[in-house]
Amino acid sequence: ALRFVLPRLPADLPRILVVQHIPPRFSRTMAQHLDELCPFPVREAEDGEEASWGTCLVAPGDFHMALVKTTGGYRVRLAQSPPVHHCRPAVDVLFRSAAEHAGQDAVAVLLTGMGVDGARGMLALRTLGARTLAQDESSCVVFGMPQAAIKLGAAEKVVPLHRMPQAIMHALSERHPQ
Repeated sequence: ALRFVLPRLPADLPRILVVQHIPPRFSRTMAQHLDELCPFPVREAEDGEEASWGTCLVAPGDFHMALVKTTGGYRVRLAQSPPVHHCRPAVDVLFRSAAEHAGQDAVAVLLTGMGVDGARGMLALRTLGARTLAQDESSCVVFGMPQAAIKLGAAEKVVPLHRMPQAIMHALSERHPQ
């Protein structure tokens, strides 16, 4: 799903943060592969790194990634705190931090995946006015994560994978950028 969506987004987007349930050694390889496909740089995140405009940072395997606001913008924090929903990294950690620090300015997307990770964090974002998108069942390999968000009322829109890039661009145009 990431290999489909990310390369179809333009280079001049706000920061993109990706959490994928993936073992430690594979996250760097995945980021390098996506970097070759995308019109913007994609790399594995480092603790304290600036989440800058026009870049995509991938959470390293076995590390939670959180967004923190600074006087100059946003940075990422990596931590090996306990797993959430049996996952590290966990989407809920990222989404909850985005709710706390970016609020209505965020756009959250849940793609195919097993379990319920991301649903509660997405609900926190939606409650604050952020745009929230979930992949539809027919285009998911595993409908667990998007389904959990939909059932919770966290997903503002349910979108098939082939329309997700356009839905993201539309959601970005509707938010209040910082």
